[in-house]
Amino acid sequence: MSFINLFLIGILIGTAMIVPGVSGGVIAVIFGVYNKMIYALTNLFKDFKKSFSFLFVLGMGILIGAVWFSNVMMFLYEKHEVITKLAFIGLILGGVPFLFKEVKRCGEKSENGKINYIALVLTFIFCLVLLVLSKNVFKIDLDAKTNSFLIANLNLFLAGVIYSVGKVVPGVSGSFLLITIGMYEYVLSVMAHPITFGLRQINKLIPFVMGLVFGVVVLLKVMNCLLKRKFSLIYSVIIGFVLGSVPALIPAAFSFSELVFGIFISIICFVLSYKLTK
Repeated sequence: MSFINLFLIGILIGTAMIVPGVSGGVIAVIFGVYNKMIYALTNLFKDFKKSFSFLFVLGMGILIGAVWFSNVMMFLYEKHEVITKLAFIGLILGGVPFLFKEVKRCGEKSENGKINYIALVLTFIFCLVLLVLSKNVFKIDLDAKTNSFLIANLNLFLAGVIYSVGKVVPGVSGSFLLITIGMYEYVLSVMAHPITFGLRQINKLIPFVMGLVFGVVVLLKVMNCLLKRKFSLIYSVIIGFVLGSVPALIPAAFSFSELVFGIFISIICFVLSYKLTK
């Protein structure tokens, strides 16, 4: 594979990383770079020259794709919030069948290949509880003066770790996991203006990047181990998180025209997401 093709694939992966419901991992699988990416990450020092060149070209494409599309998403969130959220719901639900198929296809290698519905339902309920608490008790506000330095940095570190999950497991979008904990719009602003944000708020960028690096490097090995031994269980939990993120996207207020057009866009996004991950 040429470096140009690898770079273009990276741009597609980076773009998918920003959209809730679309997994960058899925794009990597579709274009045949996922296994190579995992190999390069886990064998970086064993085959440094080849692994580094591969990751550098792919990573530059991912970075450019993520930064470019973050600006698009910022505009949509600010100008068309209701329609954008309904579109996200379509994207998320359209990717769910892929996750069920993954359990059946890959789970048989380590388990029985069946969904653990108890784990799924418990995770879904946990997301609902988290949503209620975030609105009424533990709403995250990084700029609040009442937040201690430790809590603020832990929130940022956690956001980085969670965002990295979507890079490790195909079919899982780190963006909608951030929505679940109320950190999506904040991370979107970071990705849209990384240089200016870094210059103005480097103290907030550092813990997020540390969490992202920790997730990619360490969580990669942990997830690989868990998926090999308990694939069906882990994916059942993941599906619970996916479905549990949908209520967080339901608009609180909307006009009739926004609802009708939003539902239409949501259906289109559902079909596109389903076809992409089929």
